[in-house]
Amino acid sequence: ADLAAMATYLLGEPEPPVKPIVPAKVSAKISESGQRTYFAVCAGCHGMEGEGLPHVAVPLRTNSSLRLPSPRGFLTPVMHGITEQHFPGLERMQAMPGFAATLSDQEIADLATWMRATWGGQGAQISTTEVAQLRRQ
Repeated sequence: ADLAAMATYLLGEPEPPVKPIVPAKVSAKISESGQRTYFAVCAGCHGMEGEGLPHVAVPLRTNSSLRLPSPRGFLTPVMHGITEQHFPGLERMQAMPGFAATLSDQEIADLATWMRATWGGQGAQISTTEVAQLRRQ
């Protein structure tokens, strides 16, 4: 027991098993609109399947902001952008523009709903009211 406790202390706890994301269902209209917006403005940097591009843009398929109950952590960078980031080991991420001036509340709501459902397993539809409130902040 002592050896096991020392090993745990030195090596840490085993990683918990990864739970696969089960895509949630959204209407065909929202899915079509969200996909169209993704391919038009996001896929160039984040990849056609949300895989990301090293040293350019983070993967969205595995992005934790899509799995959170609140959509705010995803909507904020979509609307207002993110500055260029530098990480340890010469890793970096290019700046991401905000799309508040180029996408409507409906386009952003459909994009967020589709991405959160597809890659985050979150079935709640994002409303244009939520997007409009965030736009004003």
